[in-house]
This record gives sequence, C-alpha cells and structure tokens, in this order.
Amino acid sequence: MASIVPILAPMAGYTDLPFRRACRRYGLYYGTTALIDAGALVHDNPDSAAILHRGEEEEWLQVQLLGSIPSDLRRSTEILRDGPWHFDVLDFNMGCPVHKVAKRKAGAALMREQELAFECVSVIREIWPGRLTVKMRILDEEEPAPTVELAQKLVSLGVQGLAIHGRLAKMVYSGPVHTNIIRAVREAVPVTVTANGGVFHWEDARKLSEETGCDRIMVARGAIGHPWIFRELLQQEPYLPTKEERLDLMEFHLAEMVKEYGERGAMILGRKIVSGYICGQGFPRELRASVVKICTWQDFQTLLVALRNDAAGRAY
Repeated sequence: MASIVPILAPMAGYTDLPFRRACRRYGLYYGTTALIDAGALVHDNPDSAAILHRGEEEEWLQVQLLGSIPSDLRRSTEILRDGPWHFDVLDFNMGCPVHKVAKRKAGAALMREQELAFECVSVIREIWPGRLTVKMRILDEEEPAPTVELAQKLVSLGVQGLAIHGRLAKMVYSGPVHTNIIRAVREAVPVTVTANGGVFHWEDARKLSEETGCDRIMVARGAIGHPWIFRELLQQEPYLPTKEERLDLMEFHLAEMVKEYGERGAMILGRKIVSGYICGQGFPRELRASVVKICTWQDFQTLLVALRNDAAGRAY
C-alpha cells in the first residue's frame, strides 16, 4: 500500500514539547501543540508559555487554537502571528467533545452552531497569513451530506486542510469510526484530508487509510505511552520495544518534563505519563499504584529501579 504520513493530534495535557520529543525519537515530523484556549492566550494565562514552547530542533510544528468568541480569536491569532514561535500551521479546533468546552459553544459544539463557526473561521483567516486547517468530527453516522457540506463551506472560507475524527461528538472516543463519512469528505473537497480515530497500532492505521483513502493519519491516544507508534506507521509494520527501551524512554520523557516544568511540577504532571508507559505491561499492581505517590525525581528513580528489577514486566 501507499506510504502513510503520521501526524500527532493535539491533546490537552499531553502534547507538550517533552511529549513531542519522545515521539520524534521514533520519526514523528508533523507535530502539534496541545490546544491553546484563545481566551487564555489573550489574558496571558501562565500555562500558555509551556503549551506554545517550540523546541529549536522542531522543523515543523502546528498550533491548535480553541475558542468561540470572535474578538478573542482575532486577538489570539494576532498573538500567534506576531510571536516568536513561527508555527507552520494554525489549526482551529471544531472537534473537542468535552462538556466544559461544549458549554461555551467551542470545539465540537461549533459544528451545531455553524454561523458562529463560520464567523470564527473568517476572523482567523483574515489575520493568519499562513496555512489554516480545521480539526472536526462527523455530523451524521449514516448520511455523509451534512459533514460534506460543512467541510465544503469551511474550504470556501479559506481553510486549506481538514482533519476528521470519524465519530459523533456525543460518542467521544467510543464506538466505531465511520470511515465512509471521512472518505466522502476526502472525495468532495480539493484540500488535504487527514483521517483520525481509533489508531493504536499499525494495523489500525492501515485499515483507516484503506477505508478512507487518506494517506494522512492522525494519532491521538495511541501515542500515550507508545511513542514508537510513529515508527510503526512509517515502516508499516509492528514494532516491539524491549522493557529496557520502554523504561529508558520513560526516563527521558520525565527528564525533559523536569527541564520544562521544574521538578515538582514535572512529577505531578508526569504521573499520568508514567502510567501510560507501564499500564498493561505486566507490572505488579503495587508498582502501578505507587505512581500516584511520585513527588520528587528521587521518588521516580526509586520506582524506575523497581520496574527495571521486576521480572514480570514485558514489552507488550
């Protein structure tokens, strides 16, 4: 089959610079920041700096913007345009299904508030000088027309690429990915379409690519604790890391987080990262449970030694 172009999806709380650096060790080129809230950016939220931090070695990086207030989107787009990051793409979020986002008519809720969505996209397009894309979901599980029509309208407003998660917003991450809807959009618009949803291993990506006709495949939760998925997609075959490789990468990832957030912040934020690397790998329950007690680098090193010495740990 044709080669696959793997893309890291934006994931709040995950796809920061340390996460991307772990993925880039396995061939990731098309990286994405975690989503940045337009209001937070306008009002100089202290978390924004880490979300937007771009490594000097990152050749390509897109930023994802979330919001539904046109004035905030205008100002935040100006900040992203004029700032020091030089992002290659601005991606507008119309796919996030979580309630706290939807209640603000942002994310996937914009797909049901289409006049507002079009106003938001038009404001961003007016300000952003580079490539503009939209990440969205499907609107109907059986009938392609609603999703196709929305995609066509977005393209008419100057959107140059679409990433489509093949589930309804209400399904969040459960249920089948409706690849026929993604294929219908790909065949109906003259811009690049990226398929998203349910990719945890190479075979998932192969199936998604074949059924949608998309060579661009976006990986989200499948990269958590599994950065080598990008090697799998690039080489089109499974990759089985050793236990030692898994733990070495986890240590690298946490060390990068210390550089980014300081020891205390990194250990708190890093608990879910550690869990991603070790859950489902045959380690004893008591070791997995001890992750929530990590507060210092020494705590992490103590756990790491125990994991390295545990005979039950396995590669997969």
